[in-house]
Amino acid sequence: MGGVAERNDTQRALDFPHMKFSPAFYRVAAVCSIASAVTTLGLIFLPGLMMPAEDFAARMARVNEPVYRLYAWIYFTHPFLVVAAALAVALRLRREAASLVIPGLLAFILWGATEAGQQALTLFAFNPWRLAWLAGDPVVRESMEWRTAVYDGVWNAMYFLIIVGFFIANALYAVAMWRRRGFSRVVGAFYAAAALLTLQIIVVEVGGAQLLPDALDFWVYPLIQPLARTLIGVWLWQHADEGTATTRS
Repeated sequence: MGGVAERNDTQRALDFPHMKFSPAFYRVAAVCSIASAVTTLGLIFLPGLMMPAEDFAARMARVNEPVYRLYAWIYFTHPFLVVAAALAVALRLRREAASLVIPGLLAFILWGATEAGQQALTLFAFNPWRLAWLAGDPVVRESMEWRTAVYDGVWNAMYFLIIVGFFIANALYAVAMWRRRGFSRVVGAFYAAAALLTLQIIVVEVGGAQLLPDALDFWVYPLIQPLARTLIGVWLWQHADEGTATTRS
């Protein structure tokens, strides 16, 4: 009998839907989501502060630009913050929408891991090559053009994987949130908007027509994404206590 009781205890401990996560876990994730709104703003607006890279030499020299270095590290940090918030949202909705948020979380992890890997490639491969090129390293000077071509090709391939993962993740989370009421539906609408914006990017990348005019597209993304990440943080903070009655709000 004791062995049976021990097995039942183990089964309950491994019963994922019935595991309980502390309010502190969700609140830390909420802070990560709000911090990701700040990093999103940095990714949107910092490029406008950089000197234009009009030729190959200017592109190589950009590695020494302080604004660019800040931008590169923000780009690397950003997906960790977003995935932390996505994990918390998935766990909070696991009992009522597991079929949506679990594959959605996997898509967010695909997006985040690929984007972090993309930026690690920049920070720890391409940027050191640029520094060596600027320092006059003869081997790097001779081969830098083809190194840049390889880097650009790999970066572009990873970018396409990033936007596909991001579209799937946001679309699934949008449906999961829309099943609720009140504020949750507002957050779901922002997930849906992110999915639609990303779908437009995918269409353009595969050779389709751009759906939004350039002027409108320029303003929509900065308005939607930082606000969406802030609202996700607020939602997580409001739903931090799993012990409260489910309001589906």
